[in-house]
Amino acid sequence: MSLKKQTLWSLAPLLVVTVVNLFSVPMFYHSLGAEMYALWFYVLTFSGSFGFMDLGLGVAVGRYMGVAMGRGDQVAVRSYWATGNAIAIPLLGCMALVFTTIGVVFGPKWFNIAPQQASLLRSSFIAGGVGLFFSYYGQFWNNLSQAHLDFKFLSIVRIAISFLQIFPSILIAYFTGNPFLIILWTTITSGLQLLVYILHARKNYSLGFHLREASWADMHEMASYTGKTFVTLLINSLLGSVDRLILGKLAPATAFAQYNIATNVGGRIFGLSNAVMGPVFHNTSRTMGDSSQVTPAEIYNETFRSMFGWYLLAGVWATVWAKPALQLWLGTQLGSEMKPILAPILIGFCISAISNISGSQLGPLNRVEIGIYFHIAAGLLLLGGVWIGWYFAGIKGVAYGFLASRFALVAQDIFVIRLVHGEGWFARETWEQIAIQSLIGLGFYLVVSLVGDARYVWIPLALLHAGVIIFWLLKESIRLKPARA
Repeated sequence: MSLKKQTLWSLAPLLVVTVVNLFSVPMFYHSLGAEMYALWFYVLTFSGSFGFMDLGLGVAVGRYMGVAMGRGDQVAVRSYWATGNAIAIPLLGCMALVFTTIGVVFGPKWFNIAPQQASLLRSSFIAGGVGLFFSYYGQFWNNLSQAHLDFKFLSIVRIAISFLQIFPSILIAYFTGNPFLIILWTTITSGLQLLVYILHARKNYSLGFHLREASWADMHEMASYTGKTFVTLLINSLLGSVDRLILGKLAPATAFAQYNIATNVGGRIFGLSNAVMGPVFHNTSRTMGDSSQVTPAEIYNETFRSMFGWYLLAGVWATVWAKPALQLWLGTQLGSEMKPILAPILIGFCISAISNISGSQLGPLNRVEIGIYFHIAAGLLLLGGVWIGWYFAGIKGVAYGFLASRFALVAQDIFVIRLVHGEGWFARETWEQIAIQSLIGLGFYLVVSLVGDARYVWIPLALLHAGVIIFWLLKESIRLKPARA
């Protein structure tokens, strides 16, 4: 299966979840209310700060398995998998317990909730801790399927589980207004997804737990790489969500909920870029074991060209159409209140999405430590942007602080481009796209300024803007020459 097909299969579930999520957010918000919606996201925000939960082991096992597969060494593949499995189960169990304990003890003291909501928050953290274990151990088995380039299977399962999670959750929110029950249902479906992954691996890869085949030699070999990956994950988890953690302390529930709606939209659009991370990571890993395959530069260039125009469209379109889109989506009042923060947050997530290409190649190229420096810089910029932005301009200032912090990730892109001798940001077609889309966006913005609040004009113009660029991007993607097999 080609890199493009792998990416498309990986993209499918993320695209489905993004579309469904855009429709479900206002349903959840109005069903739960601002306070319960904020409480739900207090747990999700803290879950995000535990993104280092597997200490980087899953990425390390995936990398070493990919290199072994590139050599055709199935004995090494089995040994690496068994070793990773033996470490992952107790490790993730302990980390889930730590998450639950911290959330139960300190959550009500940190987050801005009413005293009568403390018990509900504690119960939600308990359910969330179990769900966190299922989610991260499921990701471990997900990496196994990715290492086998089995992206079609993963796509089908994730789409099915996503529907099974989201639609019943909407009904739970509507009939109960209880975020604990939503988290509990998500935990149950995460356990089901893990079971499907395990059964599929046993049948198709002849790989189960194999705990007795764990090797101290493999553990020692992966230790250094795992350690560097862990530091990267730790920085991303703690500093990557620091804006929401601080807002959870400083901002009232209404402002926190609005910021999270905007970051939810941005995060879903950013999440689409995760579709390229698996194919880029595992195909680049295989080039380390077999140099006759595609080069890292070819992988980077093809992926950048296929992604950049779409994320540029998202940023430009949000800048032009934020107000009418939000009012149509969330209602006049809430949409107007959120208008100043959507575009900067969305553009920031688009920049982060592009950086996933370079971030996915640092691991296989064994330059994980370089990524650590760039993510520390981005995290520190975000930390400063949150504090300064909040005290000078409130939630709008935080949004622009988030955007400013993302340019540290552009520096990471430039480093990898130089390392693999790629193009990316330095390609002529990249800046041609920026110029063309910016001019088209400016033209529509001037038209919108002239027509004022005429909603019957906004909708067709917004669709026309998106349609013109989408047609152009699709036409260009057909002409895009894929990397050699």
